[in-house]
Amino acid sequence: MDERTDPIQLSLDAVTRSLVRPNFLRNLTPSRLPSQAASDSSETGLTAAPHSRSARASFGHASAPLPHSHLNHLVASSHVIDEIDEVDLVSPLIQDPPALDDGAPAVDDRVRNHLEGNFLAAHHAYAAMASGQSFQSFSHRHQDLVLAVDFNYFGTRMVTAGSDHRLKVWDKKDDSWNLVESWRAHDAEIVDVKWNGPFMGEVIGSIGEDGRCKLWQEDVTEVPMSGSRFKLICNMASVSQAPFMSLDFKNIMHETWLALITRDGYLTVYEPLDQSSLNEWTVLAEHWVCQNNPPERQDEVGFKVVFHKEKLPCWTAIMAGLDRKSLSLAVAAMKDVIVFRTDKAKRFWPVAHLTGARQIIRDLAWANGSMRGYDVIATASKDGSIRIYELSTPRSDKPEPGSSTFATAGNALSSPQMGRARPSGISAGLAGAGKSPSMTSKSSDSRHENEQNPGRIRQVVKMVDELTNHHGAVWRVAFSQMGDLLVSTGDDGVIRTWKKSVNGHWAEYAEIDAAK
Repeated sequence: MDERTDPIQLSLDAVTRSLVRPNFLRNLTPSRLPSQAASDSSETGLTAAPHSRSARASFGHASAPLPHSHLNHLVASSHVIDEIDEVDLVSPLIQDPPALDDGAPAVDDRVRNHLEGNFLAAHHAYAAMASGQSFQSFSHRHQDLVLAVDFNYFGTRMVTAGSDHRLKVWDKKDDSWNLVESWRAHDAEIVDVKWNGPFMGEVIGSIGEDGRCKLWQEDVTEVPMSGSRFKLICNMASVSQAPFMSLDFKNIMHETWLALITRDGYLTVYEPLDQSSLNEWTVLAEHWVCQNNPPERQDEVGFKVVFHKEKLPCWTAIMAGLDRKSLSLAVAAMKDVIVFRTDKAKRFWPVAHLTGARQIIRDLAWANGSMRGYDVIATASKDGSIRIYELSTPRSDKPEPGSSTFATAGNALSSPQMGRARPSGISAGLAGAGKSPSMTSKSSDSRHENEQNPGRIRQVVKMVDELTNHHGAVWRVAFSQMGDLLVSTGDDGVIRTWKKSVNGHWAEYAEIDAAK
């Protein structure tokens, strides 16, 4: 919309003209703002808390949009400031002015009431408007549904994958997304796509219902939109005959690992034969994650793999003996999540079992924040709940109340014998292959395990929150870069943002109706 005809922009301009007065701007400092406005601003975030009766009426009116109500109210009463162009507007904020002889409130008093009743409301309205307009709607140009989206490391590029068997790469320029390449990547719908890290060139990994995992590397010498700008450098088939369902990359500087899981729950972790090239890969570990309770053919399945992306694990785990270059992988297996780590020999073993979901898990996210001292993992379930878990390294032999400890002894990732899924050289040598997991909290077992397998530690997991604000199944969860905000969306079409409050629990911070 043209800024000259945008009613919100016109209202903001009117507010700006009303408040930009020489004495006001010359004397205004953060410490001299109304204390109530400052406290409300810090406590409520984007949730408006109008003080004036008119503002409350605007909020309560169902047909009055949130951004317009405050702005219109502020502009309508801006004549108060116009009457006192050269009056000191700051002193009334810190002391009560005398009343006029006729009993009417002083002009400065009216200014104070005006600011206290409307300035904060205008701030909230502007913040809500900016939040709403930060989402851009544009045609994805796929001929069918878009099933997966991923951004590169810097957030400047985006790849979309669709049911039309095509991948599309977009570059961000001047606050808009421009299509730079489109090509047919699979012989069936593409269910997941990921960018690799920034140190191995522009590489994209994709998986489709054709049972293939393909890696694509950009050739910058090719012309954009030529259909050949991204070259196929690796093409791997599913060894279990079932299509892949999820993939993820892990990068530690110039080193890369790839995790894949199929629709029947077969997990495979790969590493390149040569870390300087991603053309050839070898199996680092492979395992059936639902070996004891495999899903039936007619069952709806939920499998997902997510690496912990940070360079280092939590410092408390490193202090307890975990390898600084340990790989941390969370695997959603139907209604549970298993967290794996690697020891100093790069052998995977399970450290935690996340339970509590009543239906299959659709998505999970691992928060950054290694200096926090514990890991935070969120899951999105078909049962409509988001569950948040904390994974910590205990300092004492006594586990925390309400937490569970996953045994380390004899639980390394193994590969069962199957038709085409043969154990790799590394997987075949894993200690305790084939043994079922068990629960234990004995520190002696942990010390013995660490002596036999250096780099293995004991960890405890605790579910700290269960968020049920979504009306229907939850499809996606993602943490912010700092791990302090959580974003989710589901069948209700609402994007919800969650933030950890001062009491340690996660509470809804804002919501946006994605359909509007």
